[in-house]
Amino acid sequence: MAALGFPDEAIPARVAENLIVECRVPPRTAWRLASELSLDVAAHQYNTLTGDPRAGMRGTRIWEYEQWPERGVRPTVAALRVLARVYGTSWKSLLGLRDLEQLPAKELAEYHADVETVAPAAARDAAPMLTYPIRSIVRVEPGRAADTEVGASSLDDAILLTKTNVDDVQLDDLWSDLNFLGSAYTRTAPDSALGQLAVVGERTAALLKGRQRPKQTQDLLLVGAKCAAMMAWIAGDLGRYRLSRELNSAAWLYTQYADDLLARRWVRTSQARVAFWAGNGVESAKLAADGLNYKAGGRLTDAPLILAEARGWSSVRAEPQVLDAIARWTSIEDPELGAGGEDRFFNITKDRRHYMAGTSLLSVGQAAAALREFGTAREAYEKLSLENRWEAMDPMIRIDTGRTHLLLDDLEGAAAQVEPLLIADVGRQPDMVRAMLKVLAAELSGPRWRSVTTARNLAEALVDAQASARP
Repeated sequence: MAALGFPDEAIPARVAENLIVECRVPPRTAWRLASELSLDVAAHQYNTLTGDPRAGMRGTRIWEYEQWPERGVRPTVAALRVLARVYGTSWKSLLGLRDLEQLPAKELAEYHADVETVAPAAARDAAPMLTYPIRSIVRVEPGRAADTEVGASSLDDAILLTKTNVDDVQLDDLWSDLNFLGSAYTRTAPDSALGQLAVVGERTAALLKGRQRPKQTQDLLLVGAKCAAMMAWIAGDLGRYRLSRELNSAAWLYTQYADDLLARRWVRTSQARVAFWAGNGVESAKLAADGLNYKAGGRLTDAPLILAEARGWSSVRAEPQVLDAIARWTSIEDPELGAGGEDRFFNITKDRRHYMAGTSLLSVGQAAAALREFGTAREAYEKLSLENRWEAMDPMIRIDTGRTHLLLDDLEGAAAQVEPLLIADVGRQPDMVRAMLKVLAAELSGPRWRSVTTARNLAEALVDAQASARP
């Protein structure tokens, strides 16, 4: 434009004009871009003009002004006046017809009453008033292409990719909420965590109904996948297995559209866990084995899936498969793997890893090896800070350590492990605690121990504790 003879002060107005007319960019965005200002720089100049360092205008707020009236926040006339000074134009030029349709009556009256010019004098002299040309139909002669018309709407179509109902702040908030809830689950009641995750899921689904750029859409799909998988896991802890399966199905559908290997691992980990506690051990093992096929670069370690595979096969006492899985886990086990990280929810802590190994070994009769794993699990649990402990692990370790002592014909050892549970409040514990109390009570009532008074009394006390744990 400078080469065409336009003075420097006139160029922004002509650029804004073409952005609005030819590219259909909203006026406030067009004038900011024509002024060659980023959102943050525009906000800084806004605050400078007000003379109040505490004015607090932010780039994100200017972005919200630019999204209105489709979404975002309606700018006040006062804000428009300051922005107009930043961009070197009039406040009325920052409003289009769609904006005027949504203005309150008082501000619309102010718009019509204001005699402010449409643009600064220099720009007004160089730039005619904006007009919206009507496209004419061009007759194409045979053998010739009308270059000016072929693909004439391509730019307009491409500009649609810039219109989005999502920004980085919203995406960061969603991820932050997921990471916080994943970390807080060890010290949060399951039903409370489930309700909070449901809010994240609803926000994500609502955003997906709008328009995003492709990368933003994938990010939302990943949030949806992780959120649904976490909800399925927690619903399983509450014994709501039908809901768990539905949530895991939704999570898997999200991953199919996101086409992300890590997301598939999240979902397979959750599916394997839910299937096991719902009584489908073989399905659990197969889901875990499939999850190992998705190599995701180490953010989610193989340990939870290998141990889930072992535990699944242990439900049908498939000793070769269990021992093979335990051997694979032992070869990769990292005793220093802590409780942190973005995938902490799925990357289970050391105490839980050794507990899962112990339960698998116990189910195939490897009592001595199981007892060692439970001992390691207990030590690891007690070394964790209170905020990183999952409360359910204490009763679970006690119950299965007691079952191991029974297998070794050590009733006193079993009683020593289990008796603290009889005076504890297990009513808030997850569903699997109640299920394992029932298993231990059944074993104490079996042929080997039913004639022993101590075992019979312990079984009755466990039945009472199991009943008290019902919601």
